[in-house]
Amino acid sequence: MSFELERLTASSVIYAERTILCSLGASAVLCLSAPFFLNTDRVTTGILLGAGTLSAGLFGVSAQISESKEKVYKSLLEADLKALKQHLQGQAAYNYVTTAITAKRRVAQYVNRLPVAERPRWIAEYQLQGLVTLPSPPAQQLPPRPGIPNPDIASIDEDIVQQVVNPGALQVLRAIAQQYPEYIRLDAAWLDQLCDVAVNHDMTKRANHHFYISGGTQSGKSTLAGVIVNKIAAKSQSPAVVLGCDPKDEVTRWLCQFTKKFDGMAKLSNWITFATQQIDEQKKRVAVVGGSCVGVPELFLLQDEVDSVYGGGKGLPGMVTPDTAKDLQGFWNYIIKFTAGLKGHGIFMGQSPLSGETGFSRPSLKNVCFLALGQTSAYILEHPQDFVNVKKDVLEMLRQACELLDKAGVRYALVIPTRGNPFIALIPEFDIQGMEQKQHPLDESSGDNSIGVDIDWYEEIKLWVQQLGRKPSYQEIKLKWQELTGQELNSKGVTLLLENLGFPDSDN
Repeated sequence: MSFELERLTASSVIYAERTILCSLGASAVLCLSAPFFLNTDRVTTGILLGAGTLSAGLFGVSAQISESKEKVYKSLLEADLKALKQHLQGQAAYNYVTTAITAKRRVAQYVNRLPVAERPRWIAEYQLQGLVTLPSPPAQQLPPRPGIPNPDIASIDEDIVQQVVNPGALQVLRAIAQQYPEYIRLDAAWLDQLCDVAVNHDMTKRANHHFYISGGTQSGKSTLAGVIVNKIAAKSQSPAVVLGCDPKDEVTRWLCQFTKKFDGMAKLSNWITFATQQIDEQKKRVAVVGGSCVGVPELFLLQDEVDSVYGGGKGLPGMVTPDTAKDLQGFWNYIIKFTAGLKGHGIFMGQSPLSGETGFSRPSLKNVCFLALGQTSAYILEHPQDFVNVKKDVLEMLRQACELLDKAGVRYALVIPTRGNPFIALIPEFDIQGMEQKQHPLDESSGDNSIGVDIDWYEEIKLWVQQLGRKPSYQEIKLKWQELTGQELNSKGVTLLLENLGFPDSDN
């Protein structure tokens, strides 16, 4: 041991000193007591007493000298015992760990002999990841996807789902997905399904009208928002109206084409005014078709940096006033509560999922399809009462799946739709170049476009038809709509527009 040599060296000196002290003490006692027991003459008695006194003096001096060495020896003995104890504890811990590893490997060997269908259960129960062999899943051939009917919407290539960095992690995830297929989605179709429900032409069957995308900086929130807009707009019965507010002054790379976008913190008030007017215009469009929403375009209202501009109701010092923050809060909750029946879609993005920081009331959040990207999902699963309602075993499974994906470095989302179960989904790799659309510059000739341009395309085309004085042909109205809006209608959109203008029996 570390103190053994020093202790042994000191012990020989200590033992020698103890022998000398014992000898001196015994000599002193014998010499001083001898005259009382022996019949000695005066000279002998004096010699004995002198010798005893000398021995007693030497004993006292030696005892003082030896006392400090005894303390050092005692310290060395204690240190040696402590080192021995630590060594024994370390040896015990090593034996415990190696025994546990050996036992787990023996369990894994046994599980490997069980039927393949049983193995995922025991992997999860006894933490045997990497020790038990699972069969490689068969390659999945995705069916060809139909083309997007509206030429104005960019095509989307999403057949390639993001590969997991650690193949072993993917195997475990697939095993979990087999047990919980409704809670783990490894395919690329989940996003299509969310958007298909949001754009169902039967308004009574719609869900996921609005979306809140929560994630850290550069987590892909804006990209995912643009994809959602493209997917829903592709099925719009007439060209979609896409309005947005980007407080970051055009630094975001969006994939969707905006009808009008407000950039910068200074335009927040103008954004509220203009977007509210457009919601009123959407109400008029719905009223024209008798409230059925047939032929009415999808209306998108995109708000980025929700938690930053709201700031817990205090705004952003020097940039967003508390009054503006409260106006934004009221506006956002108005979108969620009152625009779903108008084919309206609020799409919100922010870093925080907390209602106190975003301004969304809890009832409003129940009407929003929530997508938490990456590690943002961890907070939601730690506070499930505000977001999800699932059994404890499902909740724990979702936590394990998120932890597994975080360690593997995979882009994923915890999705909480407005109807149905929450689930973990891998985020596909989108064809960014093929999907991105160029933005058309705003017409600055009429002054401040922030609130001054309020175009009602339907009224414009209606006025043109009145001036024309006759029924326009299919090609004429298609070209006129493209001239006014910069968007090209598909055949179904032209037919619906002609019907809304009072020409139901139009020939194509």
